[in-house]
Amino acid sequence: MPVRDESFTVAACVATHARAVPDRVAIDEITPSTGTTRSWTYGELWQRTQAIGAALEPVQPGPHGPMVALLLPNGADHIAAYLACQLIGATAVPISTQLTAPEIDFIVQDSGASLLLTAQAFFERTTSLEADVKIIDAATIDPVESDHAPPLAMAMGDAARNRLAVVAYTSGTTGFPKGVKVTNGDLLERAAQWGWTFGLTPSHVLSTPGPIFHMSYGGLSLAHLIAGGYNRVLTEFDATFALTEYALHASWVFLVPSMTTMIHDAWLRQGQPPMERLDVVLSSGAPGPLALLDAAFDMFPAAAIMEAYGWTEGGWLTYERKDRDALVPHSVGWPMMRSEIDLRNEAGEPCAVNEPGEVVARPLTTFHGYLGRDDATSAATTADGFCRSGDVGIMLPDGRLTIVDRLNDMIISGGENVYCAEVERVLSEHPGISQVAVFGLPDERWGERVTAAVVLADHGRDQPEITTEDLLTFARANLAGYKAPKQIHVVDELQRNSMGKVQKFALVKTFS
Repeated sequence: MPVRDESFTVAACVATHARAVPDRVAIDEITPSTGTTRSWTYGELWQRTQAIGAALEPVQPGPHGPMVALLLPNGADHIAAYLACQLIGATAVPISTQLTAPEIDFIVQDSGASLLLTAQAFFERTTSLEADVKIIDAATIDPVESDHAPPLAMAMGDAARNRLAVVAYTSGTTGFPKGVKVTNGDLLERAAQWGWTFGLTPSHVLSTPGPIFHMSYGGLSLAHLIAGGYNRVLTEFDATFALTEYALHASWVFLVPSMTTMIHDAWLRQGQPPMERLDVVLSSGAPGPLALLDAAFDMFPAAAIMEAYGWTEGGWLTYERKDRDALVPHSVGWPMMRSEIDLRNEAGEPCAVNEPGEVVARPLTTFHGYLGRDDATSAATTADGFCRSGDVGIMLPDGRLTIVDRLNDMIISGGENVYCAEVERVLSEHPGISQVAVFGLPDERWGERVTAAVVLADHGRDQPEITTEDLLTFARANLAGYKAPKQIHVVDELQRNSMGKVQKFALVKTFS
């Protein structure tokens, strides 16, 4: 059984605020479709954390220790669940709400989670799980009613600092997701780094328009609670609603470029209303066109427009406050506090200025590896301890990093990482497909759209009922919506090089 230990955790920080300022608003949970808001003070958030912790405390340790899978919508419960896991000494395993039942099942089994905390909206996807896991409906957890203040946080200790707080699953280049290990100490150190670099302070009103299961949005929400700040969480992203949110309420927001594009479209439709409440707009998650970056200055005239770059294994690593008169294509800025960035060529040697190479980093927080994947951990780490990104970058003479390509055959669609190998693995399971290649094509809204070219099996050619729509339906049933191809093309053959590798650049040229 896990042991309660609040030391050196985000939960300990929230407990401090709940004791000192229990009536201060911590979270507004806002539903754009109805316009309703549910407010949570720090005292109420702590009580909810205790209630969820009590429900989760029976968690049984698996092969990697006590793990609790979280399949929850955006809202206070999702944040409280992170805190509750820290409170009882368990590890949170957040799961994307966009995943299908087979994808959810893989993560639950791979992590060894014995409990799955979820909500009614996702019950249909959890009933068919093969994993040996107890499912808990968050709505059935009784509230904790107490007039007692939370206990004073205990002294910070190495046991809590080094204990896993989160295992964040990323789509796998081998076709299967891998769980990135994040400790309690990592969460607190990243919060300090982000607060210092991005100017995220308690005086700001943080907007969380994106999914809390992501380490970016979830991490920012936790970071702001550490500081005692006020967080406005949107249960779903709505571009038209965002116009009012950023005109009247929130002062700090992280937007992936696809969100900025949708806000820009709504802003133009609504006659370009001013959105002057925002002080900071952080962009990250995918390369955005300079035209969109330039438009952000018009939409958010009072805001500092910032760019950051990183990946799950390393966190955010570079930062730049944009100068509208000196925008540089593909620039993601300079290394952040205590982040060491380097570029390596195919031989693993450092690259010169203006020479392209793979981006590697030694971040503020250590890359602790993938859960149960020693070989994958070794492959993602250089001999001298740098974490590999799989991205191709160029270092400019002024020290800024630009991102120009990807080594790992990854598509970024709407800020979401889509690995071609994973999509190809799923599509190849269709009996009518003999060969498959997945690639990205340019898309004005999403940056890139997932596209597939398939060669039908011989028996598939004799069955006219197998159409591209049938294949698209199969993909949507087995892949999250952002991973499923938007288009599937049937071809006679896939062009390959002398080593048998599919030449995807030829497919991009053919179907662009």
